[in-house]
Amino acid sequence: MVYAIILAAGSGERFNKSPIKPLFLIKHKPLFLHSLDTFLSSNKIDQILLVINKKHQSSFSKYLKALKYKKVLICYGDSSARYKSLINAMKYLKQVQPLSNRDIILTHDAARINVTTDIINMNISVAQKTGCASTVLPLHDSIGEIKNTMKYLDRTHKYLIQTPQTIQYKHWSEIKVINPQKITDLFTYLNIKIKQTNLVLGSLWNFKITTVEDLKLI
Repeated sequence: MVYAIILAAGSGERFNKSPIKPLFLIKHKPLFLHSLDTFLSSNKIDQILLVINKKHQSSFSKYLKALKYKKVLICYGDSSARYKSLINAMKYLKQVQPLSNRDIILTHDAARINVTTDIINMNISVAQKTGCASTVLPLHDSIGEIKNTMKYLDRTHKYLIQTPQTIQYKHWSEIKVINPQKITDLFTYLNIKIKQTNLVLGSLWNFKITTVEDLKLI
């Protein structure tokens, strides 16, 4: 089985708009629905779990009345940290589904509204073969580190990390306790070492909407 977890519980503090970022209308559609609709269009996904902000449940619900959303599972997340929402999602999923080690779990930040079915399906394919998949984008610009003076860094083998990030469920039971302050994504949480064989090519358009200025890129 293939499960997709779409994280849409964040309040978007840097977005500084009303309503909260997942509910902000982009092209007459709330932000979170852009990602959800793309995942629904993949015929490789068996179940989708949408993680929302409990305080805004009624606002989310009014957009989920169409028949195609009836099978989408809903659970509540934690707006303070994405990995906490992921923990809530996995607890909920284990309660409602009999998960097995080789089941595929995709996690995606709803703020990346331009994710494509090709990226989603490639994540599934790579994770089925290698155990996990990470969507990345090679760096093309020069990279500089400035302390007292500019130091140029070698950009070879350096990537921007995008979502989806994908694992076989067996990795969830192999979690190693690490410092929560250092958690930035699914793979730092699970302490999984990513190799070249786990990489899925992302897209410049698969950027994350973080601030109002990002809306100009759409």
